[in-house]
Amino acid sequence: MTAKTRFAAAVSAALILLLTASCASHLRQAKSAYVRGQELARAHRTGEALSAYKRAAQEAGLESRRNPSAQAFMVKGMAEASLELWRDAEASFLAAFGLGFEPGRAWASDASLLGLAVSFEELGLGDSATGVYERLLAKSSYEPVRMAAVQRYVDLAAARALTLAPVEKSRALARIVTAIDKLEANNYACGLYHYYHGQVESHRGDYRRSYEECVIARELGLPYEKVLRDNDNQIVFCYDRLVSSLPEAERGAFSEAHGAWAAKWGWKDARTPGWKKD
Repeated sequence: MTAKTRFAAAVSAALILLLTASCASHLRQAKSAYVRGQELARAHRTGEALSAYKRAAQEAGLESRRNPSAQAFMVKGMAEASLELWRDAEASFLAAFGLGFEPGRAWASDASLLGLAVSFEELGLGDSATGVYERLLAKSSYEPVRMAAVQRYVDLAAARALTLAPVEKSRALARIVTAIDKLEANNYACGLYHYYHGQVESHRGDYRRSYEECVIARELGLPYEKVLRDNDNQIVFCYDRLVSSLPEAERGAFSEAHGAWAAKWGWKDARTPGWKKD
């Protein structure tokens, strides 16, 4: 998944909400063009998607010059980020924060902060981006923003943790788990949170917990096919590790329980998800 499509997926829900609000003509056209760009990107019509994003940036630019507002600069930044114009996007998001969002639009502020963090990340400011993602996970009440932030936070924080010495690595991974635990406490039914929990537990070497979190994620449901398949692969990885390491008495019970899950999910066998080709 490219940076453009990752960003589009991260903020699509924000634009849907924005489109329900009345606005000036240029801003309305900018929003419509941006959402059209997302639709085209999902259909893999890349050239047309880029044209739609360019129009969205142009229309939002006109609106921001004629009637500067946080909302206009937010849409402009989102379109620029989708075009991978990261420095322009950073400037637009900072302008949005400088103007301030209207009362009751905390979700828009959080979506803009997410976009700013993505811009930081793409410009090589990984530590700053990680801090912003962590803040969004702890403070945002807007679920689509939290779900987008957790992906990028875990990817960045885990990658950094894996470069550390064993003691520091353990502490860094534990901090990630603490952040995910809080997300699960607020919304236990979100399969995506359990998916990322499972990934981090695997890095910690706790394959039993990783397996259980991934099973929970599978049962609760995952938002994207790619994530579902990665979660299935993690289940198989943990299954292999546990079968090879558990005492014989526990191994049989575990294999039997896993077989029941595999049958329920329509897998071909204990190690072959149904989506895998022969």
